[in-house]
Amino acid sequence: MAPWRVPLCMPAQTKSRALTNKTFDEAIADHRVVLVDFWATWCGPCKTMAPDLDLIARETEDDVLIAKVDVDKERQLVERFGIQSMPTIITFHQGEVHRTYIGAVPAAGLRAALADAQKPKRKGLLRSLFGS
Repeated sequence: MAPWRVPLCMPAQTKSRALTNKTFDEAIADHRVVLVDFWATWCGPCKTMAPDLDLIARETEDDVLIAKVDVDKERQLVERFGIQSMPTIITFHQGEVHRTYIGAVPAAGLRAALADAQKPKRKGLLRSLFGS
């Protein structure tokens, strides 16, 4: 192949992004839906889930972010969200925590978590009636 030719089948780039304490809040605010994987390099289930996260990141729309937080490097975020087990997945909808999932989640579960996070979190009947 000539050096100036670009192959037609380029590998898809992932949109997953490593977040730090400094970049976290802005990234959450900049996307309608965010799925954050709190992971560790020494965590076996985290390593097992990584290819599925990359796959989901390639499938998502521009207003959805798939992100990762290394729990060993970002202790402030670990404390802020009360992370005690790895992996922990937290989904956000319009800047607010939507749901938390603890343990390895397969690709189908990640897709379901994103679909769920696309919808606003429903308040209970009493909360919606009384506003508390």
